Amino acid sequence: MTASCIFFCCLLAGLDVPWELSGGRRGTDPGISALERELADSRKMALEKTRRSLGLVPGKLPIRWVLRLGRPADGTGAAKADAGWTEVGEDEVVVTIPAWRYLGFPTKVRRVVIHETVHAVMASKLGTPAAYRALPGWFREGTALLVSGEGPGRVKGRISSTLLEGGRSGGFLSGLVGAAPGSLGGRRVTGAEGYLAVRWIEERLGKSGLRELLAKLVSGGAFEETLGELIGLTPGRVAKAALRYCSERIRGLISERSERLFAEAVALCSTGRHGRARKALSSLRALDGSVAVRDTAVFLQARTLVEDGLYEEAGGLLESLLRDGYEVPWEPEIFEQLGRCRAGVGKRREARSFWKMVADRFPHDSVVQARIAVLLKGGEPREP
Repeated sequence: MTASCIFFCCLLAGLDVPWELSGGRRGTDPGISALERELADSRKMALEKTRRSLGLVPGKLPIRWVLRLGRPADGTGAAKADAGWTEVGEDEVVVTIPAWRYLGFPTKVRRVVIHETVHAVMASKLGTPAAYRALPGWFREGTALLVSGEGPGRVKGRISSTLLEGGRSGGFLSGLVGAAPGSLGGRRVTGAEGYLAVRWIEERLGKSGLRELLAKLVSGGAFEETLGELIGLTPGRVAKAALRYCSERIRGLISERSERLFAEAVALCSTGRHGRARKALSSLRALDGSVAVRDTAVFLQARTLVEDGLYEEAGGLLESLLRDGYEVPWEPEIFEQLGRCRAGVGKRREARSFWKMVADRFPHDSVVQARIAVLLKGGEPREP
């Protein structure tokens, strides 16, 4: 066993402590114990994965791991970061996981713990908040999405949301389109775009090259200069090459034909022509070039079935979208619609259980919360 492996094993042993409980009493909820066990296992997995993928282990700043039981009275915690968050201070790094999000669904926390561990270890190793924030936000977030495995889903979700807003599939790449030479690290871009850019860096440099880049950054290297030196391009050319790669990856996930058919289906849904919309969505799902929007197409198809009172068929489609090990796009809305399916066949108690769960797990989503509040009062909210 190498000296670095021995050091890491000792480090893991020192971190084998319970997560700190904060913001409320433990109580007797058995879900807390199940979540604590999952968090302990996920943290070990996350630290090992961060070491193997990035060559990073905790450094100068200690990391504190917190399971928050109660929501802040002003709601800032939930609004700031819905799934989990990492705060970098002068004396420590604090990773916080909101218990309300994962009670009853403990395995869904795994990817989130890995994601936040990447942020925490990176900040700990860099040693100061200033050094951590000197790295572009898109690089920090993109790296976390890469290691956690969340990146592909984030890209598909962003493509779908961009199309639903009436844009083109690559429209969310505007952060890099407008980047002037020398400003690659100075523009705010989406997490999806950050992930694609980091994927490009990894493919260009290789996995060992990405670890070398991080090692140089930890040693005090400036981001743009270090990246340009390793890749062999000026910052302006780096931005253009990254944008070209991102555009190509998106085009590999959705063809122009699929994009047009998706827009037609959305238009049919919005005008109440549900039968024709479902036919278009079914055709879309069968196309090879529709990978990015298939799950969204299933959700839209299910929602038209709910609106037409075809609850059993809708319920089957909605349940097919859910996953045990991680959250999926549309998760709050999926459970909202499943509640409508239960209510539609007279199972009002099950419906309320679904809606109450959405209210508890997703307090950050004000739009969904407004509809759920109406449903729980027995009303019918306006459709989004």
